[in-house]
Amino acid sequence: MRRRQALAGTAIAAASWALASGPERALAAGADRAPIRLGQSAPVSGPLARQGLAFRDAARAVLEDANAQGGVAGRRLELVTMDDENSPERTAVNVKLLASEHRVSLLFGFVGAGAHRAGPRGAREEGLPYVAAMSGSQELRSGVFPWVFNVRAGHVDEIRFIARHTRLIGIERLSLLTEYNSQGWELRDALMAAAESQGRQVASISSVDHDGGAYSLTGAVSSVLAGRPEAVLVGADYVASARFVDAVRRGGFTGLFYTLSTVGGDALMERLGPLATGVSVTQVMPFPWSSASLVGRRFQAFCQHHALQPSFPAMEAYVATGLLVDALRGARGFAPAQIAEALAVQPPRDLGGFLAAFTPGESDRRTPAQVDLTVFSRDGKFLQ
Repeated sequence: MRRRQALAGTAIAAASWALASGPERALAAGADRAPIRLGQSAPVSGPLARQGLAFRDAARAVLEDANAQGGVAGRRLELVTMDDENSPERTAVNVKLLASEHRVSLLFGFVGAGAHRAGPRGAREEGLPYVAAMSGSQELRSGVFPWVFNVRAGHVDEIRFIARHTRLIGIERLSLLTEYNSQGWELRDALMAAAESQGRQVASISSVDHDGGAYSLTGAVSSVLAGRPEAVLVGADYVASARFVDAVRRGGFTGLFYTLSTVGGDALMERLGPLATGVSVTQVMPFPWSSASLVGRRFQAFCQHHALQPSFPAMEAYVATGLLVDALRGARGFAPAQIAEALAVQPPRDLGGFLAAFTPGESDRRTPAQVDLTVFSRDGKFLQ
């Protein structure tokens, strides 16, 4: 209702523009030059702060470059970031504050636990586009939420990649560890479907609670080991995943570990310590430390210019924010509906070794799923 009233007020203001003069016209002109605000909820404190800060800082740097070139239609672009400490409940509150107090035109680059459901639900309630969340959730790709625009490949794409890779290197017995929630069920269904398409079965599937508590962990380790796996795909929260890896190693498992891009970041590797060596992590963005591609060289020059550390979250922000600026420059206006319209029709962009586009859902995907595999090395780096 508030947004309909706001739109009606905008129409009345436009109709009376010709009658305005002097100070009234100056005020209207000032409103036309008001900044376009992007709202972000992300962990910028706590264990996942490194991811949230890396995305935020790279996104701000892209906007800084755009503003130095005149912004969009003479208007500055601003990113308003609110800390959610990786709490979905805080994310939900932040969405309301971003909409009501900061008057953002869209929600952008959500990171952490709140990116999967709290973010898009809040966006739907506030009538705002939900753009480039660092989430592989299938729900964001199902059409359930309106005005959702993804840049990264989804968890289903990553799981299919792992299923193909393990088959290719001769691993037949692959197990899965998830959380007992909707995200975990998505991973379970995706892996079972991928295995069935290859004529094999998942060796074992088990789940833990969000924190990997002792009670659920004991049962999960026993259940997974009962399947005699050669490799385990770990898809729980980073705390639970780290506790499981430690426990299952102590239980005698000597095989390989795989995990997803949203799980296997710095927080997981730091928590695992020496156990992180050899963990394979799927990635859905170009490798940030490679100069082999044009996008890699440009990103490294961008990081050097802005004194940023290359990382996968920073690369994701670089790709997504650049796409967003391009879309806004082609928009008919900057109301939420007009921004959503511009995002929906923007064609894919070849960044030089990586084809990027905003994709509302699986049915209208504009680029092939781009997934690669990295391995965490003994010296604490991701290797291709």
